[in-house]
Amino acid sequence: MVLNAVFKKQKDSLFLGICLLLSLLLLSPLFIHITYATKQTTNSTMIHGGGMTSIVCPDGSSIDTDLSFVVVKSGNGTILGNWTIDSTENISSEPNSFNQGPIYRGNLSIGYFNIQGEIYNSEEQISICSSPVFAPISLAGQCGQNVTITIRFQSNDPLDITDSFTGDVECQAD
Repeated sequence: MVLNAVFKKQKDSLFLGICLLLSLLLLSPLFIHITYATKQTTNSTMIHGGGMTSIVCPDGSSIDTDLSFVVVKSGNGTILGNWTIDSTENISSEPNSFNQGPIYRGNLSIGYFNIQGEIYNSEEQISICSSPVFAPISLAGQCGQNVTITIRFQSNDPLDITDSFTGDVECQAD
């Protein structure tokens, strides 16, 4: 009787061991897939920032604006984002208005950014100056508080318009 109890206990242990081994074999592909998928989605970088700036127009005038942007670089390298420039001067006077567009390329990390974007209107004209400025728009700088952000537009003037201002840029990586 004692031998039967010992034999039954060993048999039960063997059965549980085989069940555990089969469970691990069946579930391990699922765990590998979850781990691989998690690894694939964790290499993204997000940057958002902006500030108040006075943009110097091609004719020498200047317009006070509020500029902001947000951009995400996914693990596969795709860059998506948006920028906005909103005049803080009398918005009822033309051509000062709200402008925005997509960000579609650039370099970014948790320490710096250099991004380019377009505008949504077909003329690619950014309506902030009496004399036109055009996309593409470029934004570049370092991440942090009270950092210099450089903005660049194209114009009918032989030279592009480049301005710098102080703003805040937060950079995060997953």
